[in-house]
Amino acid sequence: MSILNVENLTFEFGDKTILKNISFRLLKGEHAGLVGVNGAGKTTFLNILTGRLIPDTGTVYRPSLINIGYLDQHQELDGSLTIKNTLQSAFAKLYEIDKRILDIGNLLSSSANSDTEKLLKELGRLQDYLYSSDFYKIDSLIENVSRGLGIYALGLDTPIEKLSGGQRTKIKLAKLLLENPDLLLLDEPTNYLDKEHVDWLSTYLSSYPDSFIVISHDTDFLNKITNVIYHIEFAGLKRYPGNYETFLKLKDEETKKYFDEYNKQQEQISKLQDFISKNLVRASTTKRAQSRRKQLEKIERLEKPKVMPKPAFSFMFSRESGRFVFESSKLNIGYSYPILNNLNLSLTKGEKIAITGCNGIGKSTLLKTIMGVIPPLSGKVELGEYLNPIYFEQESKVSSNTAMEEIWSEFPSKTQREIREALARCGLKQEHILQKMSSLSGGEQSKVRLCRLMMTAGNWLLLDEPTNHLDINAKEALKEALVKFNGTVLLVCHEEDFYKSFVSDIWNMEELALNM
Repeated sequence: MSILNVENLTFEFGDKTILKNISFRLLKGEHAGLVGVNGAGKTTFLNILTGRLIPDTGTVYRPSLINIGYLDQHQELDGSLTIKNTLQSAFAKLYEIDKRILDIGNLLSSSANSDTEKLLKELGRLQDYLYSSDFYKIDSLIENVSRGLGIYALGLDTPIEKLSGGQRTKIKLAKLLLENPDLLLLDEPTNYLDKEHVDWLSTYLSSYPDSFIVISHDTDFLNKITNVIYHIEFAGLKRYPGNYETFLKLKDEETKKYFDEYNKQQEQISKLQDFISKNLVRASTTKRAQSRRKQLEKIERLEKPKVMPKPAFSFMFSRESGRFVFESSKLNIGYSYPILNNLNLSLTKGEKIAITGCNGIGKSTLLKTIMGVIPPLSGKVELGEYLNPIYFEQESKVSSNTAMEEIWSEFPSKTQREIREALARCGLKQEHILQKMSSLSGGEQSKVRLCRLMMTAGNWLLLDEPTNHLDINAKEALKEALVKFNGTVLLVCHEEDFYKSFVSDIWNMEELALNM
């Protein structure tokens, strides 16, 4: 039984075709991964499924009784509410029923009421519904999901307005899971989760009784939770049974087979064309040449295989820094109150350090304090000599510029061609370069920001979650660039598979917090 049907769907943005003639059927109980490179149209597809975007042609069939829950990264939360209030809103319908039960109780206590039998029947029916819906377990359900996603440690009485963007995304995810919809649509749900919380979410989704579609570039996560993969490439969509690892194998076999068939056909065409050109004008062979021409005309030609451009990141090295890069003494960091106290850290030239720890523990705050973006609450930060730091901020305000304007405004001496070539090296196509930043996907925006870093020479990279939103090819290219970089690296990252092969040390902020 299918719970979603899409037939002959096409969606265009300006003069660009995002999705073309797509047909799609999601079966009940399917745990689907939606994959593709940055900008392939994955988020656009989810927005079409929810009705937020209308396709140019084609139809989307959604059963009227299906409850769809969508993790929208851009959804605003009410800042005046606490975390607990926000999570409780997932059960708004049940709270309304509970209020109705209280109202019925008040009505029954009134001697003037003549509808006692009718009210008692309604009361029984509503109470049965609350019991079957686990209404009286709401607090334990909220605590379970909050602990699983690392929200409980923030304090459930904390106002939403005090949370970071990443923390708010976790609240949205928790609320969505508590709503328990028939169909879950999740767009990059692991971006702001630590490993233990990703593991919890993996277990939760693996046993999810209904259907979901997940967009993620975390291959280990996809392998654990999916039983089918939908791949968007060159505006088309194709279904592959199995998890992500199985998809890669099937896709690789399919690609090799197509290349072999195409090359064989091209060889056949070349031989026919050569025979025709040599023999058509000769009286003795013209009939055979004409026969070959008819044979050539009947060939149903395969389309030339398309190759997706892969990014190639590289960071310019400016000069050697001094041996001593950074040192802190009794450093207390935070904003209005200390997040971490008494940090005594040191970094020497050429070291590549991964900074790990749970969200909210102070990883980003540490980088900002080192960079001088925010002052330390107390203690001392010393920087070495001849440093040319380059800083990638985790959350950056999106401008109204195009990708081209975004880079050109910072490097006005560069030619238009140089800017285009730099953006193309980062895996951005012509249409991306001329699009406004706000209309680009999260991964495409990250590539533009990385391009800016690549055009500045430095000897010290400070990168705060640079892999968020990046597709698998882009992550591999970024890892290669960091391995080749001759300078010093401080990297905040929650993906162990990304950094474990090249870092020289790991600063675990949770261990540092315990030793304070």
